[in-house]
Amino acid sequence: MSSWEQDIIQALENLGGVANYDDIYSEVSKLRSDLPKTWKAVIRRRIQDLSSDSDGFKNGQDLFYSVNGLGGGMWGLRNKLAYTPKAADLPTGTKEPEREYTTTYRVLRDTNLARKLKLLYNNSCQICGLQIQLPNGKLYSEAHHIIPLGNPHHGSDTPENIIVLCPNHHVMCDYGAIELSLKEVKQVSSHSISQKSIDYHNKIIRETEL
Repeated sequence: MSSWEQDIIQALENLGGVANYDDIYSEVSKLRSDLPKTWKAVIRRRIQDLSSDSDGFKNGQDLFYSVNGLGGGMWGLRNKLAYTPKAADLPTGTKEPEREYTTTYRVLRDTNLARKLKLLYNNSCQICGLQIQLPNGKLYSEAHHIIPLGNPHHGSDTPENIIVLCPNHHVMCDYGAIELSLKEVKQVSSHSISQKSIDYHNKIIRETEL
């Protein structure tokens, strides 16, 4: 018979790598026919024992991570937290007479939190729903800090200030080429974008001259 952690891992795999406790319970119940009375408590305990995000971590295998912090009830498989694949560099090319090339560089800040949110949305754009699959089968998306990090905006690296986007919509948001509305942005129950961030984008970023 498989161990509890094996069943929890399989349940999360079946659920796309991220799920709340209720969905994990439901999936594990399909994998185990003989459940003790305290089986839900056992699942919670095993997840926390095997997560460095938890105070109950036993310093052994670090299999799970908390998506929204302890108490949020959302857990994911740590081995799914892959860094954003890097795009291949464009060739330098040859400069032709009387023609000038200008390249704009955009920094992709792929923080640990950003990677968790991309996994939460299964790398689907929260504006258009586009999901990009690379030749190796991995999915690609970009995380955008709505109020930008650093000077002069000083935005925060917090869930309410991050939106998962396809490259096209990321560029549009970076340069204020699109207005954002909470009514039109896809959100899951465990992630809420703040109106403060939306207002800042619409009133400050969109009004900034490039």
